[in-house]
Amino acid sequence: MQNNNHKAQQKFWRDVELPYIEARFVRHGSELRYARHWHDTFSVGIITGGRSSYLNGTTAVEVDKGTLVVINPGDIHVCNPVDGTDWSYLMFYFDTAWFGRVQAECGGDADGAFRPYTTAATHAPHLASAGEQLFATLTDSDSDRLAREVAVTDYAALLARDLAPGAIDPPDAGRKIEGAAQYIDAHFTEALRLDAICAAAKLSSSYLIRAFKKRYGVAPHEYQTNRRIQHAQARLREGLPIAQVALETGFADQAHFQRTFKRLTAATPGQYRG
Repeated sequence: MQNNNHKAQQKFWRDVELPYIEARFVRHGSELRYARHWHDTFSVGIITGGRSSYLNGTTAVEVDKGTLVVINPGDIHVCNPVDGTDWSYLMFYFDTAWFGRVQAECGGDADGAFRPYTTAATHAPHLASAGEQLFATLTDSDSDRLAREVAVTDYAALLARDLAPGAIDPPDAGRKIEGAAQYIDAHFTEALRLDAICAAAKLSSSYLIRAFKKRYGVAPHEYQTNRRIQHAQARLREGLPIAQVALETGFADQAHFQRTFKRLTAATPGQYRG
């Protein structure tokens, strides 16, 4: 077993001219720990070193270098390093609507709606290598907008062709549960009460909690916390002060915000904002 005494290094990349993609690279991440969380983007992770456990729905595997983790929007997942390994990885977060259009262009679909993937993890060195090259292009100061645009689109098309999405399945919960999520979406900065969510969805509390967990993989309060952090990430990208973002997203104090942000993203708000 290998000892890793390096401090985690993180690099976030984003560009206002390419708003449909965000990237992140972590090196020496053996001390990082994530709680279960989800994204509203289509996300692809590439293990570039070490090993990590990965849980996504019914998939629970150990992944290593050359493995892609494939995360549909809303998939509850967690990926944490195996003890003693010098874990490193890349993440790409694609705007779902944009990626759906890429899928349509590659597959000849007419509607352009995003089609979720049935494969949660796959060992694909060629996709991993291409992803590393994409990140190198994005972070190269000599790359102009066209070069970055071509590189992103080319890699997205490669993913769309090689990962083979499944058919869109009907949701496993009714519109009332989706209505509960929409209520949380609209009021996520507030100190919500369960009875208010139940009233909005017209469901009893016991049924709502069971069905909500079945549909979204987390309880309503966990869903709200994820929404808060997603909003905080958007505001931090705009350059807002951390204290202002903490207040705006409904946290009682900045310390609570900092702890929650790091628990879900394995980075501090300052590291994320860059």
